[in-house]
Amino acid sequence: MLSDELKQAIQKNYSTLVQSKDLQNRPGQKQMIADIANTLAAVEMDEEGKRTSAEPAICVIEAGTGIGKTIAYLLATIPIAKAFQKKVVLATATVALQEQVMYKDIPDLLKHSDMQFSYSLAKGRGRYLCLSKLDNVLKSSSSQDAMFDLYGLELEDPSDADKKLYQKMLDALIDGNWKGDRDDWPDVLQENQWRNVAVEKGQCSGNRCSNFSTCCFFKNRTSMQKADCIVANHDLVLADLALGGGVILPPPEDCIYIFDEAHHLPLKGVNHFSHFIRLKSTQTWLERITGVFKSMGVELDKDEELSVQLEKARQAADQTRAVLHQHIPLFQAYTDQAESANAKGDITQHTFDQGVLPIELRETSHDILLEFRDLEERLRKISDRLKDFMENDAQIDKQTAENWFPVIGIIATRAEGAIQLWRTFSIEDHGDYAPNARWITYRPLGNDTEIILSSSPVLAADALTDYLWNECFAAILTSATLTALGNFEFLSMRSGLHENTVFRRISSPFDFNGNATLRIPVNGFDPSDTQAHTQSIIEILPELVEEKKGSLVLFSSRRQMQDVMQGLGEEIQFRILSQDNYSKQELIRLHKERVDKKQGSIIFGLASLTEGIDLPGDYCTSVVIAKIPFAVPNDPVEATLGEWVKGQGKNPFREISIPEASMKLIQASGRLLRTERDSGVITILDDRLLNKFYGKGIINSLPPYRLDTFRSLQHD
Repeated sequence: MLSDELKQAIQKNYSTLVQSKDLQNRPGQKQMIADIANTLAAVEMDEEGKRTSAEPAICVIEAGTGIGKTIAYLLATIPIAKAFQKKVVLATATVALQEQVMYKDIPDLLKHSDMQFSYSLAKGRGRYLCLSKLDNVLKSSSSQDAMFDLYGLELEDPSDADKKLYQKMLDALIDGNWKGDRDDWPDVLQENQWRNVAVEKGQCSGNRCSNFSTCCFFKNRTSMQKADCIVANHDLVLADLALGGGVILPPPEDCIYIFDEAHHLPLKGVNHFSHFIRLKSTQTWLERITGVFKSMGVELDKDEELSVQLEKARQAADQTRAVLHQHIPLFQAYTDQAESANAKGDITQHTFDQGVLPIELRETSHDILLEFRDLEERLRKISDRLKDFMENDAQIDKQTAENWFPVIGIIATRAEGAIQLWRTFSIEDHGDYAPNARWITYRPLGNDTEIILSSSPVLAADALTDYLWNECFAAILTSATLTALGNFEFLSMRSGLHENTVFRRISSPFDFNGNATLRIPVNGFDPSDTQAHTQSIIEILPELVEEKKGSLVLFSSRRQMQDVMQGLGEEIQFRILSQDNYSKQELIRLHKERVDKKQGSIIFGLASLTEGIDLPGDYCTSVVIAKIPFAVPNDPVEATLGEWVKGQGKNPFREISIPEASMKLIQASGRLLRTERDSGVITILDDRLLNKFYGKGIINSLPPYRLDTFRSLQHD
């Protein structure tokens, strides 16, 4: 039960905020606050504050646009978390929302309410400068040269201009004008420039490092651990959980997680536990690291034990490369069964039915796995020896050991990634769970062909259950779009939400029927005939976009987007800004600039523009959606999931394709009304919505727009 004291504190904070900002009470926002507070209050704890119930309290809230969900979940969660002595980990899916929460929403809440809490931004190591690597790259050393060799063409020896950049970074740190955060550096940094001086997984020696006391990352981590609320992202939370939890962020059992934009969580979970390996590139890499071990042996020959381990590592790398080379023809043999995987047809792939590999491939993968494990064991012993040198006075000086440690870290990280892939290729999936998708991709590599092996879970449900739901104290999932076809079943299936999860739908205060028209063709727009469908879009598009205002045209296929653009007349082409030509930020800037000048502007975009793009008022009065966004049929993960669902006696199209398309259409159509004053037209150029059995269900799942149908006279 929620104590009277907590109830009053939450109510008072809300009232103070509303009065301070001269706002009106929002019933939906108050409902969201109450639902979250009641869910968290129901958690059963022991005297030490540990959750005693078998399942965490999970509250899933679909809060329509205009509810003010960020303020709602902060007002409800933080007072309860402080009372329960828990940390709030607020995870977003996009950088834009993360920055909005961190630099706008939370400061505004603290300013206009009586709430008092500390907060911090959490980022991975890779966003922070490594002082040791900066020192290394400025001085140049054999270990730094070895690092360049490891990356090959991906990392170039710093130019004089780059060295001036790194000196500028050092000066900024010394002067206190910069804290080593990549996102705060005033100029744009190229990826190779930053990689030279940033720590990647496996390279950090922690408190053994001579720069530990002044480390940019650990300084931030210290302040983060003291904060009541930690603003992170989905990927960082998943990375921490995969490491066992409590490595980057506080332990899960001490956390109340808030996942904003939670519709991304199932896909993020799938991607996070996916693995791949490039066979030809790995052969080259294995050959390259033998040279690294030789270079280390020359510089570190004073220690006999380390010299022995370096020689064993060199032999292990040679043996692994030989075994891999021996078995590559077995994976090459599936080329004849591969199907086209891209529009050009130069990339092909073979997906194994229900993710099941032939026994010969599993046994071969196990043999290769053993070789990589042997290599990893040698690397671990070298790493441990280098750590000894960093901690104790020895025949190898601390600085030399510290310089070589990241090099071994890079090699070990790649070896671990290979082990993960070979492990998934060498085992059979448990029949009670959803399988892993497994496939081989063939991609041009100069005059050769690269062979890429990939493995991915088809659902995040099992991984999220094991790493997140079973471990956390409580969780809140929220987004403007969490239901599919009017219910939460699709989200639950993909996320593994338990049966006692609290589900709520809170409608948007927007007047959808009064402010927006949904137009759908009765005929003439059947995407199954791609050429005719594209031509129909070309013919009707000039009628759908306003001359002096903003429009957004969304495609499911890059090829169709390009074909439509080329087929339009010059006058309308001049007004189009294509996602192919600009970054999202530049696209929006140019679009708004044109609309402000009453020139009119049309954005052509793909799936990534169906969310995270805010174009209120005249910036978007027309949204055109080319077709129902069904998943690509040759996607290995979706194909394997479909086969598994079919094997359970269910229809994959009904269970997966239709609900997924429904969610995507809600997201896409939601680009039109961004404020209560917005108005306009949404046109979906797909007559299947009116002519197929599933169309009515998809239309009914959309917000209650005013429906208008039209006939294509050219096709009567």
